[in-house]
Amino acid sequence: MTTSTSDGSASANQVSNSHVTDAMNRWSGSFWRLTVPSGLGAKCAVKRCADEGAKVLAMGVYMASRTGEVDAIPYDGSTYEGHTIADESKGTLWKYETAFPLGFEPKEGEKFLISLGHCFKCKACRGQKRVQCSACDGKVRWNETQGDKVVSYTCNCGDGKMDCHTCTGYGEMLTVIRVVTTYAFDEKKAKEYAGRLPEALLMGAAGNNIYRHVAEFDNEVITEAIDGFDADEYTHLMTEVHSQLKADVSVRTAGQMVDPQILHGLIDGYFRDLPNPVAANKRLKHEILPVRLRCEVTDVPVKAVTYEYKGREYALHVYGDDGNVWVEKDQPKEFTWKAALLLVLIFIVGLTVFLTMRH
Repeated sequence: MTTSTSDGSASANQVSNSHVTDAMNRWSGSFWRLTVPSGLGAKCAVKRCADEGAKVLAMGVYMASRTGEVDAIPYDGSTYEGHTIADESKGTLWKYETAFPLGFEPKEGEKFLISLGHCFKCKACRGQKRVQCSACDGKVRWNETQGDKVVSYTCNCGDGKMDCHTCTGYGEMLTVIRVVTTYAFDEKKAKEYAGRLPEALLMGAAGNNIYRHVAEFDNEVITEAIDGFDADEYTHLMTEVHSQLKADVSVRTAGQMVDPQILHGLIDGYFRDLPNPVAANKRLKHEILPVRLRCEVTDVPVKAVTYEYKGREYALHVYGDDGNVWVEKDQPKEFTWKAALLLVLIFIVGLTVFLTMRH
């Protein structure tokens, strides 16, 4: 048992050191780090490699949004076969068919019209269906002088009129609500980390997901709430979702986080700031609807590395699954092949320009 544990620990350290070495080699090998020696990870001696145990916590809701703008469309007088709303004081834009997308990617959703049932004469043509022809200004026939010649023209409109562009020749317009749907993921993040790596780098780094909870909201219930509940009833509905999430978090992250209250605080704060659609929505103008929520905890590897190169100690951080490097202080500087190559290129370009100018 003792031997096995020792071997396992040594193997883990070897993997960790190999990850750090590879990351330092890639970082130092960049051509644009002109004075940093390439293959630094292989050339230096790693003195300390401390795992800083960073966790990135994320909480977000995939939110659907519908905006309605009153408009008018040409109407031929026949039965309108689209969506119709009889009473503008009731109903919601979410009463109509909706195909909620999967996942959490921002997307454009359905666009459609809702008839308000109001017809009126087209103002552009005053219900006459036709207006003055824009090509001939109603003249049909006219002459133009071109030099010493007089050229006659005849418009193909025939009578100096054309179908009204506004009502497309129907003479009537129908009042509608023009509806546009969008989907966006609103997410907030927090961290469980006390090291020096900048927060912006930590939040964007790749890691191992150790907790993920996705919950679909009952859209039929929420739609009914928007249409008929009061704001307090909706709040009660969301409180139940909130409580279930916190209970799940407590069980499934036990032993994986130093301070689970950080995640609890993120969840509490997010639900506190989540808009209440019943209270916030402007009926038939701008209506939001929560679709699904996601809560995640990601273990992001962050290594604080101290290494020695040519008798001097330096420090850097290696972070993320893809082995990014962040440096806060000076790193080794020397004349490298990268600097030499750049000087050669500059010399060649300068010589080329000089010879070109001489000729």
